[in-house]
Amino acid sequence: MKTLLIILAVIVVGAFLVARNTSGFVVKTGNVGLVINHYTGRVDTRVRHAGFNAQPPFSGNELIEIPTYERTYTMVQSSGEGAHGEQDDSVLVNTLSSNTLKVDTSVTYHIAWDQDHPERIIALYAKYRNQFSDFGNFEELQLRPAFRQAVVDAFGLANTAQNMSGDGKKTAAAYALKELNDRFNPDSIVIDEVRIRAIYPDDATKVALRSRLAAQQNLKLSQLNLQLQQIVNQKSVLKAQAEARAARIRAASLTPRLVKSRHIKDIEIVGVPRGAIINLPPDAAPDTSQEASPQATKPAAAPDNSGG
Repeated sequence: MKTLLIILAVIVVGAFLVARNTSGFVVKTGNVGLVINHYTGRVDTRVRHAGFNAQPPFSGNELIEIPTYERTYTMVQSSGEGAHGEQDDSVLVNTLSSNTLKVDTSVTYHIAWDQDHPERIIALYAKYRNQFSDFGNFEELQLRPAFRQAVVDAFGLANTAQNMSGDGKKTAAAYALKELNDRFNPDSIVIDEVRIRAIYPDDATKVALRSRLAAQQNLKLSQLNLQLQQIVNQKSVLKAQAEARAARIRAASLTPRLVKSRHIKDIEIVGVPRGAIINLPPDAAPDTSQEASPQATKPAAAPDNSGG
């Protein structure tokens, strides 16, 4: 009897464990689940949602979870960050100027899930089947090489100075974003953002950039000096033109009558009102002794002595 009870207890515990492990799956929040039957190899077309999903015991089904939330894949130089944080994982690129740069990059993406079109995510699994058993493996084998290549392609389109500017970083990020979406959108993978976080030039590039910066500063200083000299010259020309114009105006206004009037004005007696009568002293009076009338100086006629 005791042996029978022990056997029954073992059977109950075994059945409980089997039922517990084969009667359903739990899909984590932010994921969707695909059920694959190991007996037939078929993928269930009913995509499982987050939460508990019941399954018949001993069905031979396996749950494959696919994340649909936003994920960020980081590739940086500093340690302790990203999937390869124990080493320098920045992207090595060559610019159009043949300089070498190291680029810290982060790529944010998500797998698009549309309830009205579950066949799309099933097709994604069918394409990369074995790699989805561990999603980190899928990132390493499929996404990481494409992410790095897109950054390399973007920085190869411009020279070093352009790539290291703020606008250059934005241009490179936009180019990589478009290249990645063109490649992965057909597989329901959407690249949300490519972010260029930092750029590290090598020693040769640093020297070249310093020389270029010094040359640009000298050129700018020369241009400013030239502009200043042009302003000074223009001011001198304007001053000379103004003086010449004033001289022409004065010359045109000096008519003979105005010149005579101004001359008379210049010799007017100071302190005497215009039109006043001035009494001259005796010694200044004009000599009138020679100014006798013609009648007074005419000789008298001789008497007529002839007989009549």
